[in-house]
Amino acid sequence: MLVGLRTKVDAVMIGAGTMRAERYGRAVSDPEKRGRRERRGLAPDPLFVIVSGRLDLPWDAPLFTEGGGRVLIFTTSDAEPPETRTPVRAIRHHERVDLAAALGHLRSERGVRALLCEGGPRVHAQLLDAGLVDELFVTHAPKLAGGEGPTLAAGLSELERAVELAWLLDQDGELFARYRTAR
Repeated sequence: MLVGLRTKVDAVMIGAGTMRAERYGRAVSDPEKRGRRERRGLAPDPLFVIVSGRLDLPWDAPLFTEGGGRVLIFTTSDAEPPETRTPVRAIRHHERVDLAAALGHLRSERGVRALLCEGGPRVHAQLLDAGLVDELFVTHAPKLAGGEGPTLAAGLSELERAVELAWLLDQDGELFARYRTAR
């Protein structure tokens, strides 16, 4: 499901913590799926967008070392990203990354019309708080977990946010839900 969503968007966004935890590689690794993107008029790889205040990223992760696609980082750091096989560009913000301005830049300067945000919870919370989310795709796995684990949106300014169910899909015991955010 996630790869399917990646084949339809102009860009994929994640936070630095998610990049450190997941050590992403190429957004669409299958050449056939990249070809489908091209036939739809999209770039073979979606632009990979990372929100990282300090540029504290795993520069040895496959996303940077394999050379597929392009990476754009919104940061507050004055440091320069190291040279990597995958082209990387940094856009600097002052004090904190302004996600509304970042999305405006993606739209006006990069032509991004569809953005898939894969996390993490702080990036999701900031996008939701700023009213920048149209839809949520949530996967419910057939597992129970306890403790203080990650949440979908850590630090929302409101304790509750209304969403509207758009559709549900059950596949191999996993439930995929698509919600629209209330405006």
